[in-house]
Amino acid sequence: MIRYFIIEIQNRADGVDNVQEIVSRQTLATGLSYFYDRCSKMSATTLYPTVTLMLIDSNGTIIENKHLTTTWVEPEGE
Repeated sequence: MIRYFIIEIQNRADGVDNVQEIVSRQTLATGLSYFYDRCSKMSATTLYPTVTLMLIDSNGTIIENKHLTTTWVEPEGE
């Protein structure tokens, strides 16, 4: 049985990357649904400058791979 995994990496402004828990789904349809839901939410976030999302299957095949620029705005210096 093939499973699908969604990997999310939040690229912080200080250079540290947050790797979120890898989420698994049993069907391609539910994997794609979750993947695009996270793309939508992360595109609108102001917490990180960029976010990388990947959907792969248990055979290692990359199904979707997105590097998103978010709505984050660099703070003004004092």
